[in-house]
Amino acid sequence: MKTKTIYLIKYNDCYGNGDDDSIEVAVSKRSDFKKWLKKHNAERKADGNEPENEEEFDLIEVELIVTF
Repeated sequence: MKTKTIYLIKYNDCYGNGDDDSIEVAVSKRSDFKKWLKKHNAERKADGNEPENEEEFDLIEVELIVTF
């Protein structure tokens, strides 16, 4: 049995009331978070929104069992 670790990027609503948290995306490496955040913020700016900061997200490590 093989396993694979992925990381869920969760918006934590740290500047709100905490009720607006959500899973944004999954990445295969912890270091991909910064790449994703850069792309995410470019899309937000294009839509006329303010960029978000690293502290607004949590990385949740998930271990998957690969069966194929």
